[in-house]
Amino acid sequence: MSRLRTTLTPLECSQRALLWVHKETLTQEETIALNQEVLSNFRYYVNPGFLSYRKSVTSGGDFGAVEWRASGPNTLVDTQGKEYLDCLGGYGIFNVGHRNSTVLAAVESQLAKQPLHSQELLDPMRAMLAKTLAALTPGSLQYSFFSNSGTEAVEATLKLAKAYQAPRGRFTFIATNGAFHGKSLGALSATAKQAFRQPFMPLLPGFHHVPFGDIEAMKQQVALCEKRGDGIAAIVLEPIQGEGGVIVPPAHYLPAVRALCDEIGALLILDEVQTGMGRTGKVFACEHYGVQSDILCLAKALGAV
Repeated sequence: MSRLRTTLTPLECSQRALLWVHKETLTQEETIALNQEVLSNFRYYVNPGFLSYRKSVTSGGDFGAVEWRASGPNTLVDTQGKEYLDCLGGYGIFNVGHRNSTVLAAVESQLAKQPLHSQELLDPMRAMLAKTLAALTPGSLQYSFFSNSGTEAVEATLKLAKAYQAPRGRFTFIATNGAFHGKSLGALSATAKQAFRQPFMPLLPGFHHVPFGDIEAMKQQVALCEKRGDGIAAIVLEPIQGEGGVIVPPAHYLPAVRALCDEIGALLILDEVQTGMGRTGKVFACEHYGVQSDILCLAKALGAV
């Protein structure tokens, strides 16, 4: 962490943030001040790399388009009033658009009651969401574990699989080449992208990667692991690879993987962080193949506001 310190006190920093939060419009002077402040804060307190690779920042890093507000369900406006059509959707977060009126009304009503639950009393919204997810998800999936991100969902999934399979002598995982499951240490071990993995090697042991969509390669890896006593705890897959290039597997692939898991006693973990919540034409991508997982990972569009 850089040791360059701000001359403002913590209270002054937070008050300044609230000043911008409560602003409805910006004068020209305020626009210049906010843009300069945002660039400086990213450079010195977030990550200067953001100013190098973001397409909305000039090559010299002396100007960047600074987000101000949503101007419609699918549009954004920067501090200078320039409107952008949002074709990225927060990498799949904004399933119902920006500032969806129904979602906003529900959030505002809940904020007026209790913004965060106490962790001591029983939280009715958590219980109701879990029941809704049990009704929504395929097959007999029943219990929900809530976390803050897709990465955390995958991390929790790996721990759950280990906890269940360790007494059965199964400790290893199979994932696929090109997979993206997150960047925390466990999730990154399942991820298969050199640029993300290399700086943090060695990662967690017990992860094997095979070509995506190739059931024979999957069977060969399973046979190899079983032969040397490396029992498979779970196979981890995206039904359609996202970061890997939007790769759709052959129609027989997921059913064959499901059958393989049943044959050897492994769990099937489906990561639907990107594909879930209707983004492929069905609520979950696995429904296209008639496959139910043992554990299903959701995020992004599930919590979009």
